[in-house]
Amino acid sequence: MLLLSTLTLASCGPLVEEEATPGERADALITDVDLDGIDDAFEDQLAAKFAPEVRLAPDSIDWARPANVDWYLARVHMRFDHSGCPDCEVLALATPTQSNLSTQSHKTKGTFCTHTSTVYYSNASRKEFFLQPPDDNVHKGTTSSGWRVYVHTKKSVVVSGGYDIQYWFFYPYNDSYASVNHEADWEHITVSTDAAGNFQSAWYAAHSGGHRYSASQLKWNGTHPIVYSADGSHASYPTAGTYPTEVSGFDDHSYEGGPVWQTWTNWVNVGEKGAPRNGQNFIKYGGRWGEVGELDATSGPQGPSFQGAWNNY
Repeated sequence: MLLLSTLTLASCGPLVEEEATPGERADALITDVDLDGIDDAFEDQLAAKFAPEVRLAPDSIDWARPANVDWYLARVHMRFDHSGCPDCEVLALATPTQSNLSTQSHKTKGTFCTHTSTVYYSNASRKEFFLQPPDDNVHKGTTSSGWRVYVHTKKSVVVSGGYDIQYWFFYPYNDSYASVNHEADWEHITVSTDAAGNFQSAWYAAHSGGHRYSASQLKWNGTHPIVYSADGSHASYPTAGTYPTEVSGFDDHSYEGGPVWQTWTNWVNVGEKGAPRNGQNFIKYGGRWGEVGELDATSGPQGPSFQGAWNNY
C-alpha cells in the first residue's frame, strides 16, 4: 500500500511533509466503520496477509472440529441459568440470530423460584445467558467448507505505533483432558506488526495463558504463520508435539497428518464491540456460548469481545 502524506507547519520555516502510516491516513481518505482509528482497508489487508494456517489433529484422534457462528446459532437455544432453580428458555431452538443475540432480557428468580423485578440484559457481561445445542451432533462442528476465522484488528499493546491482528477460531465443543470439557470454545492467536504492517511477533493463546514467538520460532506458509491446534483443547502451538499445561500431569498434544485449515479462504473482520463490521453483531452478546456446568471451567465461555484477551493480546 502506498504511503500518503500530510502537511505540517515547521516552526519558523516552510511547510514540510510528514509521512502518515498506512493505517492512519488523512481522515478524508479513510473508511473507519468500527471507529477504532484504523483504516478498514488496511485492517483487511493485514488480516488477509497474516491469516494463519491451522493444522488440526487427525480425525482418528480429535472429533471436535471448527464451525462458524451462523451455523451454530441456527442449531441452539438461548437459555437463562437460575442458580438453584430451573433454567428458563429465552430463545427457542434455531431462533437465535446475529440480530437478536444481544437484544434479549430476562428477570432473575428469588424466593420459591419466582421471577423478581431485577432484569438482566444479554448485551452486558452476564454469564446467566447461555447457548445450548439440543444434542451431541452439533458438538462435532461442520465440514471444512463451513470453517471461518473471525478477525479483530486494533492498535498494538506490544509494538509502539503498530497493530495487533487477532484471529479467533470457534469450535462447538472443547474435549479437553480428564472431565474438564465444555460446550463451545473460542481460541485465538494474535499477530503483532509495526506501523507499516511488517511482522514483529505472534501470541499463541493456550488455556489461560500462551506464549509469544518471533518469526524464526514459527513455521510459515508464505506470509501465513502455521498454528498447531491441540487435540481436544484446541490450544495453539508452533509445532507438533507435547506441551505441559497448568494442570500437573495433563499435557496438550498437537499433530501432523490431520486436516489443514487455510483460514485466508474464509475470514471476516468483526470490527469493534461498539461498532461491528460486516454484520458480525454476535460480538455484542455477553453471555456464554455453551451450557453452564458445575464449574466455570466446565461451562461455555463468553465470546471474544468479553474475554480479557480482546483488548490485550
